[in-house]
Amino acid sequence: MPSSRGTLFFNPSSGVKLPSAELSAIEAYATEQGLEVIHVTRDLDITATIREQMRQNKNLFIAAGGDGTVNCVVQAVAHTDATMGVIPLGTFNHFARDLGIPLDWRAALDVAISGAKKQIDVARVNERYFVNNISLGLYPEMVARREERGRDYPRWKARFYAMYVTLQKYPHVSLTLESEHHQEVVRTHMLLISNNTYDLSRVGIEAPRNTLEEGRLSVYWLPHVSRITLMKFIAHYFAGRVRTAPGFRSFRTQQLKVRSSRKDLRLGIDGEVFTMQTPLVITTVPQSLTVRVPREPARPAP
Repeated sequence: MPSSRGTLFFNPSSGVKLPSAELSAIEAYATEQGLEVIHVTRDLDITATIREQMRQNKNLFIAAGGDGTVNCVVQAVAHTDATMGVIPLGTFNHFARDLGIPLDWRAALDVAISGAKKQIDVARVNERYFVNNISLGLYPEMVARREERGRDYPRWKARFYAMYVTLQKYPHVSLTLESEHHQEVVRTHMLLISNNTYDLSRVGIEAPRNTLEEGRLSVYWLPHVSRITLMKFIAHYFAGRVRTAPGFRSFRTQQLKVRSSRKDLRLGIDGEVFTMQTPLVITTVPQSLTVRVPREPARPAP
């Protein structure tokens, strides 16, 4: 098995805590398949590591972790000839689900190594790529509060604490949205811009995107409302009736500029929190990422 087959960026602390024996099994199986395994740490510069390996003619890079790990690998792989694989080890694994990648790590690793290649869209906010979405308002605040409790704190307790503290504070943002077709001032607790469009008729937090190749951003927001109205909106969302919720707005565009009176804004990018200078310039980058996906089953001969 050639040692230069590719590189697996392994984040064992992502999402669901796996037993140490299973983590060891993932690493051992990847090594058997000819992959170099690099553990993701806070000090690791994934982008610099990938670019150095590209100079050594490596062209397969696999993110084994959650959507945050995927986002880090994408920064160096997008707009190159390299190919990306995904092993979903996170809490929600939105990107892997939308690509149809198995949630079983062994099956996902096999897809990452020998699956079909597919060109998909990514999007970019200022100089950072994203594959799922960016958000402003309540969500990045909740993530920041959750991370205050640390990785060793029980995740369900951290989420409850984050929700309680954030709803007590109940932050909002005032923004000017400028697209190709219109300009609008919004005051909102929740603004989300996605890479391609979510199927909002589906129930709950796993609402999928039916394609990652439409070359559009989708913009969603809810005007400034009371906490009670927000709870009603969330109920609509989990019932798959979000489009009928009073005040809910959305539109599609290829590019968007977000202006604010603030110099910096805190935003969630693929589930991780970043602070960026305004204005935010958000664009779709069509067909700019090559990923490995499951092969279509062979059709029987007529």
